[in-house]
Amino acid sequence: MSALKPIAGWLLAVALAVAGLAINHSAGYDAGFAAAKAKGDTALAEQGRNHEAELRYLAESAAIGLKKAADDLRAEQARGNQLAADLGAKKDELRAVTDKLSGEVQRVTTLYRSALDAQLEPLPPAAFTAGFVRVWNSALFGTTSPTAVPSSGTATGRADAPSAGAGTADDLIVDITRADLLNNHVRNSERFAACRAQLHNMIEWNTKNGSK
Repeated sequence: MSALKPIAGWLLAVALAVAGLAINHSAGYDAGFAAAKAKGDTALAEQGRNHEAELRYLAESAAIGLKKAADDLRAEQARGNQLAADLGAKKDELRAVTDKLSGEVQRVTTLYRSALDAQLEPLPPAAFTAGFVRVWNSALFGTTSPTAVPSSGTATGRADAPSAGAGTADDLIVDITRADLLNNHVRNSERFAACRAQLHNMIEWNTKNGSK
């Protein structure tokens, strides 16, 4: 029995040492785990803050972009409305010119003076051939195909092409007066001026939009 006591004491010491090591290891593990967890929690919190900041930046950038797009759209709409208003005003101006000139046609195509101090006299009659009207209308419509030879009082319409050779329809006198031609010219001039104004507005619109 006495021989076993040293062995029992030694075993007890070993057991106590092992227990102490186990306790120390457990405490160290818990401390390490707690430190690692705290570090991980800190990293996750930092990552969350960074993510939130990125989301705020993206939202703010999107809001700024939408506001700029809306501002640009309003500016373009205002510019388009202004150009349309300018074109409408120009057309009204051209119509006023047409009305004024149309009111003068009768006087300037029926009466004349041989001198400034002479009395007004009726203008001599003017004769126009079907060929004259054909060339007039062909130049007006930009074509060499047959255009109208009116039968009375106008300078528009359509007619068959004159046949070649002597005695064609081109040689016949048609019922066209100076007033008909001048009225035709005044109306067409208004249309052409309106087209020029519209083309100018389109060029201005494209130039302003293309410069951005």
